[in-house]
Amino acid sequence: MDLYYHPISPPCWSVILLAKQLDLPINLKKVDMFAGEHLKEDFLKLNPQHSVPTLVDGEFTLSESHAILTYLADAHSGSDEHPLYPRDKKVRAQIHHRLSFDLDTLYRRFYAFGTPIWTTKTEPSEENRTKLNEALGFLSAYLSRGRFAVGDSITIADIPLAVSVFCMEMLKFDLSPYPKVQEWYAACKQELVGMKSEFMDNALEEFKKFLEAPKQH
Repeated sequence: MDLYYHPISPPCWSVILLAKQLDLPINLKKVDMFAGEHLKEDFLKLNPQHSVPTLVDGEFTLSESHAILTYLADAHSGSDEHPLYPRDKKVRAQIHHRLSFDLDTLYRRFYAFGTPIWTTKTEPSEENRTKLNEALGFLSAYLSRGRFAVGDSITIADIPLAVSVFCMEMLKFDLSPYPKVQEWYAACKQELVGMKSEFMDNALEEFKKFLEAPKQH
């Protein structure tokens, strides 16, 4: 399998973390978005949206990180029933909800909060800070129902959520008002093998370089 990715793309990190969790070999193919490689004809044939991550598994191509997570957990978990993605319909519905919550609320609001920091080198607006705090409050409420995002066992839903919080940590966002989030995040770092890997260390360094680069015009 080939995964087209960019080193500072949090959605790419989520897919790579799941691959590490499943001990699934993937070929990483860097797409230099800043150089416009995502707009080249060959890549557009794979993904008309010209976005990363994009997975190519034989003749099958899939983009959007959350869709890739569910596919990998279903098709390459090595068993009919894997704790990362249980087959119970109600559990899966909750997993899909948390994935949607990350995509549409938590990560979206983090991105809105962080954009001024890495584009114009200015402080985020108080409105976006308030919205991100509200999203963390929602996450804290979900985590009050179990040790992880869905119940007491880690699932694929925890991966992008943990990546979103990892991003907030990189920007030194204050998580102290959310002890449930902090406790869960610490557990994720223990149970998600890739969270303490050389890959994530490198991702952190690349992201720091990105933040320190001159502002974009």
